[in-house]
This record gives sequence, C-alpha cells and structure tokens, in this order.
Amino acid sequence: MAAHIVLNHLVRRRRIGRSCLLAATVASVMSAGLRIVAPSGSAFRCLFCSAGCIAKSSRGVSVVCVRVVGPPGRAKTSDGSWIMPASDTADLVRAIPGSPTADRDVLPLGKKELRRKAKVVAEERVTNLKSLDVVGELVRVMRGPRLPGREKGGVLAAPQIGTPSRLLVLEDPPGEIADLSQEERELQGRLKPVPLKAIFNPRLRPTNNRTAIFWERNPCLPGYRALVERALEVQVSGRDTEGNEVSYIARDWEARLLQQGVDMLDGLVLTDRCIMRSLRALDAKGELLPPDCPHEGPTGETSKKALSEKELDAAVQQGGSRGLLAGVPIIGRPNALLAGSLLLRLRARKVQPEQLQSAEVQGAIQDLLNEVSSGRHPFGIAAPQLGSRLRIIVTSESQEAVDKLSEGTRRSQEHTAFKPSVLINPVIRRHQGSPDACFFERSASLPGYEAVVCRPLEIDVEGLRANGELVAFTVRGWRARILQHAADILDGVLYVDRMERRSFRRDRMKDEEVPADVPIGVRPVKKQVVTRRKQTVNKQQTMKRQVPSKKQRPRGPRR
Repeated sequence: MAAHIVLNHLVRRRRIGRSCLLAATVASVMSAGLRIVAPSGSAFRCLFCSAGCIAKSSRGVSVVCVRVVGPPGRAKTSDGSWIMPASDTADLVRAIPGSPTADRDVLPLGKKELRRKAKVVAEERVTNLKSLDVVGELVRVMRGPRLPGREKGGVLAAPQIGTPSRLLVLEDPPGEIADLSQEERELQGRLKPVPLKAIFNPRLRPTNNRTAIFWERNPCLPGYRALVERALEVQVSGRDTEGNEVSYIARDWEARLLQQGVDMLDGLVLTDRCIMRSLRALDAKGELLPPDCPHEGPTGETSKKALSEKELDAAVQQGGSRGLLAGVPIIGRPNALLAGSLLLRLRARKVQPEQLQSAEVQGAIQDLLNEVSSGRHPFGIAAPQLGSRLRIIVTSESQEAVDKLSEGTRRSQEHTAFKPSVLINPVIRRHQGSPDACFFERSASLPGYEAVVCRPLEIDVEGLRANGELVAFTVRGWRARILQHAADILDGVLYVDRMERRSFRRDRMKDEEVPADVPIGVRPVKKQVVTRRKQTVNKQQTMKRQVPSKKQRPRGPRR
C-alpha cells in the first residue's frame, strides 16, 4: 500500500520543497504500508533539515519525514536577522593550516566570478545545510579574525568568496560605530547598530528620490576607498535562512550596505559605481578632495565652499601621501604620491621661459631623471607625482624592459626602446586619421592595479626641451601611450578616469579573462557613411550656394 500525505495548505503557500530524507526512513514507512494523513491545520518540519519538505523514494512514491510543530497561521515575514551559532571547536579546526574546512579568502579584483551575475537560489535550497554553511562562512570572513577590542562588520556577498548564489550577509556592530564621532554618526545615519542579517535572493526598490554620498570600501579592493552616491531608503524583499519572506524598509547606512551587496550579486564592484575622482588610498585619509568633487552627506542639502588658490597651495605644501613606508629609504617604498593626494588632482602650472634655468625647474628635472634612471619608473613620471606643481614630464623605455616582453606584445603594442626624454609644457593632439588602441596601463600612484585604457595610437606632440628648445614631432605606439599617460597627470587626470571600468583588476591577474564587453587591441577608424539622400541634399545646398541670387546677378548691357 502506497504511503501518502496531505499537505495542501503548505503546497499553496509554497512552504514545501525537496528534503534530505534518509533512505532508511523511506523504506520503513513504505514497508509498513501506512497511509499517513495530516491533521487539518497542522504544519510540518523535516527532522533532518528543519524545514517542511517532500522527498521522492526510488519507487516514485511521495514520502515525508515530518513532525507536527503547530498550526501554520499566516506566513511569517522577517527582516533577515540571523544569530550565528557558537562553534568554538569547529573554529579551531578551521584555523589549522591546510585544514579542509578552512574558510575561503575574498577573491581579488580581476577574478571572473566577481563579474558574473549571481544565480537565484531555489526556495527548496534556502534552508538546507549547505546553504547555511555558506552563510556561516560569509559571516566569519566578513568579521575577520577575533582580536581583543576589534569588532568588524560591513557586507559580503557569496560571489566574493566564489559561490555564484544570490546571498549576502551584513552587519554594523557597536564596535564599528564606537570609532565614529557623534557628528559622523548623525551624518551617516548610524545612531544604532545593525544586527547580523542573512538574505537570500535580495531585491531592492528605492522608496523615494533622496540620495546621499559617503565613503565606501570593498574587501576585493583592499587599501582604497571612494565616494558613492546611493539611495537613502529602500524596500527590501527576499528570503531569510528559515525560508520566511523578508519584507521591510531599510534606511541610511543599512540601505547603503544592502545596495553595495546587491551590486556585487549583479557583477558590479566599487569602481563601477564610485565618483572616480574621489578614489584614494587609505593612507591619504587626511587629504582634501579635489575642488570638482561633491561633498560628503545628503545630496542637495548643503553647499561646499570653494577653496582659493592660496588654500590649495597650502594644502599641497603638506606633501601628499606616499604610504606607510614613506620614511623608509630602501625597502621598495612608493616614491610617487599615491592616489588621493590633492596635488595629483590639480592642474599643474605652465613653466614660463624665464623660469627654465631656475633652481626649482632644474631641480625638478633632475629628480625626474634620477627616478627614471633608477628603474623604479621604467616608462616615465610626471612632476606632480614627485610633489612639484610644474608641467614637466620625463618618459623612457629601456631596452631591458622591451626584451622582457613577448614577441606578440612587442608587435601589437608597438614597443621601441628610447632614452629618457624631458618635455616641458607638452601639448598633445590626436594625429589625423589615427585609430584608438586599447591596452592595459598601470601607475605608480595606484600600485598593484591595472586597467584597459583606450587612447589614440598616433599623436602630434609639441613642447620644450630642458634647454628651452621648441620641438614638434609625431609619435605612435607605446611611446605615444606613455606621453599621453604622463601628460594627463599634468591636468589632474589619472588613468582610472579614462579606463574601461570593468577591466580594473589586480596586476597579478594576467591569466584571467577580460570581460567580453571590454575592448582590447587597435580599433580601426570608423568610416563615415553618407546616405544617398544626404548626398543629394548636400549637392543641392552646394548648387544653391554657387547660383547667385536675383539681386547679386550682374546686369548685362542694355540693348
């Protein structure tokens, strides 16, 4: 006699899915030949996976491993809050080097998993043990190691550790808020901590048009932060760890964390959303923002006072940021100013003819030549990167650097060795008919990262040599790219302002695939297609211009 069960009320509410029912339980129920009928108004949960489940035996007979837990009533809704179960022994096992249960690391920027849209988690899989294990792992990775006096929160999405599922965890613990001043708490809307939450298949919808701009960080982009504009209030929906529907309104900082997490589920990272001119190293925390950057806080509520030239010069004199190893003379410290230094975002001043032989200009030229000849900057450097607000660049490419490249790279990017070359007040224009070339670039001001930048393959250059001689020449290939890269810095522009944002990655990710929508290589010039109708109109306009009007026609001799 087949085993059956009546669970109509659970089916209608979609509270039933597949279960982790043991084969022995299925066999025992079937061998007993029992007909199991559920009492009216009862709910059931699996003894093994603690969820209302239906499993199918090998004979195709529907069997349920359940126990009565009370009347179902209305479907529960929650805000996704979750309590992390204590597992001190398991944590010790995970901490053993090489342990098979060790937590995964956050993927670095450039991994293809971060650029793919995460998959929706089926409702029957939300409450199973494997999903809960991923939730626990996300929380442990987000919080980091347990240290005295340290409490870390934030948001972390499943793709950031390599799981392609729409799942995120978030938390804003009291320890994070305690480090803020009262003014910062009120401005950011962080007066109360946000408890630990885990949400499957989160969906967000802004409830109004109010937005705010605040600093954000991303564990896939360590060492950097940037300003991002986001909605102040969102309607949240999804599923919690028990399969209940999540439905509530998130505000202020919690709304920001949720939007940041959903971005990661959609294959978007910090550099896809941020105000790029605000991107900076964490060491440049005390540096002023560029004059054209929006202020921090709710948009449209307060105005930002523009700094005068004197105030900008005073800020520049502070020296900028060179990282934590700025005072170390030998151990590979960054010799160039890091992104976030105000000087890198200001337009450098033109060198006047009477200044060419001054100690300031000649000293800046010598410093640039020394940096290039030392090998720390093999392709060149601009004066602002060394702390001088002058329009001077030095470019080069040694034969040794060219020899390290593969034959294919040398040909496609057109690398040729040339000696260090000084150029003062450079003026660069696209050569007529030049196509665009899209290749990866790096900068000493953003160490450890690279991105694809599209620039003209061939350019016309004008400027002064160190002795004041005026020069004008045309150059193409990698040398043209170096010149454009350095000249941009003189205008307060870094390569990240021009890059293909989805190509930004760690520079050690050379073997990773570039997203399909990112152009690579030389792009041919698009020929202007003129339609037949347009040609006819142009011809008529030309003929009209050639035919003089009645008033302009010369009068012939009267007969």
